[in-house]
Amino acid sequence: MRREQLLQALEELAEKIGIEIRYEKMGTISGGLCRIHDGKVILINKSLSDSSKIELLSAELATEKEKLEEIYVLPEVRDRLGLS
Repeated sequence: MRREQLLQALEELAEKIGIEIRYEKMGTISGGLCRIHDGKVILINKSLSDSSKIELLSAELATEKEKLEEIYVLPEVRDRLGLS
């Protein structure tokens, strides 16, 4: 799976479990998962490389294992998140 495809698959997975993703200008901060009101949002520095965005998304989504076990996750994405 190419980086662009993996990034898109991770974004779609976040959406399926109710996590919004926002790309923002954040200076030197990479980003991370946060709660805003009753929802969860992953903020990502839009100046990061695709590889760094994938690492950040993978790390944050891996913390949501209970929700991820309830839905289908592509095998390559599952491996990336350490769910296998």
